[in-house]
Amino acid sequence: MLNRFLAILIAPWLPLAAFIFPMSTPHHVSALVAGTLATVLAAFAFSDDRARYAAAGVAGWVAMSALIFPSSLLEETIALSWGVLMLAWLAGPLSAPPAVTRTRAAAPAPEARHDEHLPMAA
Repeated sequence: MLNRFLAILIAPWLPLAAFIFPMSTPHHVSALVAGTLATVLAAFAFSDDRARYAAAGVAGWVAMSALIFPSSLLEETIALSWGVLMLAWLAGPLSAPPAVTRTRAAAPAPEARHDEHLPMAA
């Protein structure tokens, strides 16, 4: 649950980075649209797992966009670091709430009867 909270704090950084850093047009548009969408979905990540996975999908797209679009080193660094961090926090193993799993104990084996004759191997 802590990772979801951290993802909500980090989600608005991508649209903000689009205004601060000089980016090419595809990265600028992708950062604004995907960052805003991920911010809204990350806000609903506490109440619904579908929103959490959708935000993780958006973060995966942002991470892959650095490899799809022609990018400078600055654009690759921003997109990959934000995308991988959000993907790991929203879909990683520590993003789900803790759960208790209980298993039933094994039944005791039936006792062998002493008056039975067991067949011998030939």
